[in-house]
Amino acid sequence: MATVAHMTHHRLILSILFAAALAGIGCRSETPVPPASPGKGANAASADAASTGASSAADSGTGASSGGAAETLKVALLHPGRETDRGWNQMACDALTKLGQRTGVTVRRAYSPNPSNFKSDIRAFAEQGYALVICHGGEYVKAAREVAPRFPGTRFAATGSTESGDGVATLDFRLWEATYLCGILAARVVPEGPAGVIGGVDSYPVRCTLNAFVNGARSVAPDYGAYTQYVGSWDDVAKAAQTAQSLIGGYKARVLFQNADAAAFGVFQAARDAGVFAFGANSDQNDAAPDTILASAVIDMEAAFEQLVEAVRTGRFEDKPIVHDLKSGGITFVPNPRLRVKWPAGTQELIDAARQRIISGELDVLK
Repeated sequence: MATVAHMTHHRLILSILFAAALAGIGCRSETPVPPASPGKGANAASADAASTGASSAADSGTGASSGGAAETLKVALLHPGRETDRGWNQMACDALTKLGQRTGVTVRRAYSPNPSNFKSDIRAFAEQGYALVICHGGEYVKAAREVAPRFPGTRFAATGSTESGDGVATLDFRLWEATYLCGILAARVVPEGPAGVIGGVDSYPVRCTLNAFVNGARSVAPDYGAYTQYVGSWDDVAKAAQTAQSLIGGYKARVLFQNADAAAFGVFQAARDAGVFAFGANSDQNDAAPDTILASAVIDMEAAFEQLVEAVRTGRFEDKPIVHDLKSGGITFVPNPRLRVKWPAGTQELIDAARQRIISGELDVLK
């Protein structure tokens, strides 16, 4: 990683305060997960009930039928990051809560960041009779596939992966199709470039989103400059701000793309301070910095979860990959209406044409 540009103590404090204020929006308290019984699944770090007419404590029992009625279906979510990140984790927690409120299913969630506890945390919900256990992130897949065969009455799913099987379905979110469109917009609004491209932690899905953004920009300007760095964390706001400042100061980046969850707010603050544009990812982050963020690449997590619940309820659940992309509507490109005045003439038409080529299969955004 390139040498990080110096930032003043005052601006670092502002970055942290800015992120804290934004991340606090929509906070919910977390309470410990009650164990199913002594020695069974007591490792789930925290959870809360977000159900319609359901007890706040996890129910014990023999397990829900995969074809149970909506009002009796119990759905659990494990997530690796905090629910206040305004990104990957919060959108899953919010989607689960809304699903429970809207459909009447009983929903619970658990903050489960420790890989050594993944299997016990997953197993805890299965032992408590949950019909569907959703593991939010590809890091859970191996553990889920080891646990699932022992609980044929529970259905399991993992997001952000294609490695399905052994009783585990996977949700393949092709967010990179929308980040390609973000790249087109970047090259149109900031034609001289270059772009600073920031990931939280290096992983295949994150690399895909970053690479597709660069490919989108270079579809407009083949020599468009782009410099990539990783924060090494999903929630280190100060380090993300420093990373962004190093790209702005050291590489003269004039637009920033990030896929960094809670750490993104350090990127947004650095962009705002320097007067450069940025992009949101995973959830609609346009309101986080409305004078800075041009658009967001967004996953419709609530629709994805509802599709899983319906498959369980109707007995159509299969341990196969489920693709969510521009074609299915599970991935969307969401412009910030406040900054539409910055778009040069013809930009919307260019984005629309690229979107149709992606949907038709004519355009592979990763090549």
